[in-house]
Amino acid sequence: MTDYRMDQTLTLGPVTLTVADLERSVRYYTQVAGFRLLDRQPQRAQLGVEGQVLVDLHEVAGAIAPPRSSPGLSHFAPLVPTRADVARFTQRHLDAGFDVDLHDHVVSHSCYVTDPDGHTIEVTWACPREQWQWTDEGLPVMVAIPIAVQDLLDEPGASTPAPLPAETQMGHVQLKATDAALTRTRPFYRDLLGLEIYARLGDGFIGVGVSDYRSLLVLTTRFSPHGGTPAGPDTARLTCVDLLLTNSEAIEQLAERLTAAGHPHQRTGTSLTTHDPSGNPLRFSVHDTAKPASRTDT
Repeated sequence: MTDYRMDQTLTLGPVTLTVADLERSVRYYTQVAGFRLLDRQPQRAQLGVEGQVLVDLHEVAGAIAPPRSSPGLSHFAPLVPTRADVARFTQRHLDAGFDVDLHDHVVSHSCYVTDPDGHTIEVTWACPREQWQWTDEGLPVMVAIPIAVQDLLDEPGASTPAPLPAETQMGHVQLKATDAALTRTRPFYRDLLGLEIYARLGDGFIGVGVSDYRSLLVLTTRFSPHGGTPAGPDTARLTCVDLLLTNSEAIEQLAERLTAAGHPHQRTGTSLTTHDPSGNPLRFSVHDTAKPASRTDT
């Protein structure tokens, strides 16, 4: 390990995904998932909540699902302010005929769904810290206990229809890693990027972040523990995870570290793009570069 630590202002921006049919995806995200359409172009749409893009969709006409073992997105997780928001999200999907998967993770309660292209969304509510449990390492316990659908739908206030609230932010992004036991992934995120490990489950799952035991990125080998087939350009796939900082000096410092380590990266203006050992694309930018260019209500 080194003494370097990532700037603690780091937060998550949107995930950029390719989709087969942009119109179909916009209908799903606005009419079922409760996202707001923030910007629309012929082959691109940005959706989220007022003032914050959560997902940036790019159309690749007829895109097919990538191999399950491909590195890329496991799921992205909008964090909502109340448990009732998770219940409303669940109810909208049930009303539209979608399958839902509900889990109590001790640190959070979550609803998992799959969009029309197979991208998984986890809408999640953070449980009060006094309810958390801790491992012998001093890390939050990570479990997945099923939640009964009716138990969630009985949450006070859940019966009032509403889209994702304006306070929603990107809670975490889980990525597929392809190196056995995370032998390359762990030192990349911990030692090179300077992130703290805030969650661990066996030798194939870690969560990393910058403060307050909150994992921003989660890495799992569950889908491809012994190497994976990269997703092709004709697939519905992850093309970028945005990570936001408040100053360009932090990006300069990161660039110096990547250069010294011989780790490939590219600079474009105030942004830095690199890939983790599995090939997952990460873009570090200052906040203003990630705002939607314009608004549309169409």
